[in-house]
Amino acid sequence: MTTAAASPGRGAVAPSPAVAPPPGNPRFPLFDSLRGLAVLAVVVYHVFVFTTVLNRRGIGDAVAVAGGSGPLLFFAISGFLLYRPWVAARVAGNPPPRTGRYLRRRALRILPAYWFALTALAIWPGITGVFTEDWWRYYFFLQLYDPDTLVKGIPVAWTLCVEVTFYLALPLWALAMRRLSVRAEFGALATLAAFGAAVQVAAGREAIDDMLAQSLLGQSTWFALGMALAVVSVAEVRPRAVAAHPGMCWAGAGAAFVALVALRAQPDGLFGILIGLQTVQPYPKLLADVVLTALVLALVLAPAVWDAPARLPQRVLGSRPLAALGLISYGVFLWHLTIAELLILPERPHDFAAQGLGLGDRISQGATPLLLAATLAASCAVAALSYRFVELPFLRRKEG
Repeated sequence: MTTAAASPGRGAVAPSPAVAPPPGNPRFPLFDSLRGLAVLAVVVYHVFVFTTVLNRRGIGDAVAVAGGSGPLLFFAISGFLLYRPWVAARVAGNPPPRTGRYLRRRALRILPAYWFALTALAIWPGITGVFTEDWWRYYFFLQLYDPDTLVKGIPVAWTLCVEVTFYLALPLWALAMRRLSVRAEFGALATLAAFGAAVQVAAGREAIDDMLAQSLLGQSTWFALGMALAVVSVAEVRPRAVAAHPGMCWAGAGAAFVALVALRAQPDGLFGILIGLQTVQPYPKLLADVVLTALVLALVLAPAVWDAPARLPQRVLGSRPLAALGLISYGVFLWHLTIAELLILPERPHDFAAQGLGLGDRISQGATPLLLAATLAASCAVAALSYRFVELPFLRRKEG
């Protein structure tokens, strides 16, 4: 087998049920750290928003691109890890994963922590929308599909709305692919990715509602990217460049990232970014944005799929702190935005029931690391508690 995946050996410590693959499938441990990188990018982005550092040219542009790529990296990770068991079963001639069991695993992974965080934050400090007639939109991942609820509740949960839609669609996709060859499946995934790109371009041209671009229809490009890597992994095709020089993957990702930053750079910082989002963009720029983003994600993911332990990317992804952050990344993702708002804002931002700690009175643009450190520390502490007392009791039942 040419992948980095491995099941725990004799005497090895079994992975947490939060990251354990379905029975009979290999584990890709470096993906834990990829989750850590993704959530770290999101947290840094939101901290920079609060401290207005995004208004600075250069660093602000780079953080905006990285922060926007964080959720897309989560999508690609889901595409790879969730689709691979179906592909592996089909190639081996084994029965496909049972849909009921798969959906049970997904529900136990995502629902308890989210429902707990949503309810707790609605009680205090009082995020808006949850205890209203629209409560069902927040609890059942539908807030993305109404402009009035999109940024209420836990605002970052729009990504969960996309993820849940993908969870439901994946068994249907796998069923449709069951008789196709690997080459034909690549064609189908390329078509899916192109469709998502077309939706994003159409939204950028204001030909369709931007809500469609934020839904699975537009985000399907990133899921398809992860799914394609899953097919390559199962086919045991190991690209020579990745095997011999995995560091070149990250070097290429860095080059694509710099190009993406330059492409999206706005002269007026965050204000310019917001204006740009509301402006019709030219076709070449929109297409280049999608291509460069896909290149960044693919090249970041590749070393985690095909492991070479002595190489730099794998050593970075093998970092225990980064893997630990990845383990609790779901809780960090759910809690960090409210925690950052409470830390920095002297008055409640989204109709909070209580005032924040007012660090905004003492944090200037030059002291952004203070808020970042405080937000990360508090978010990790809350996420660790959520993981231990809310998530784990349900995760242990995934195979029940």
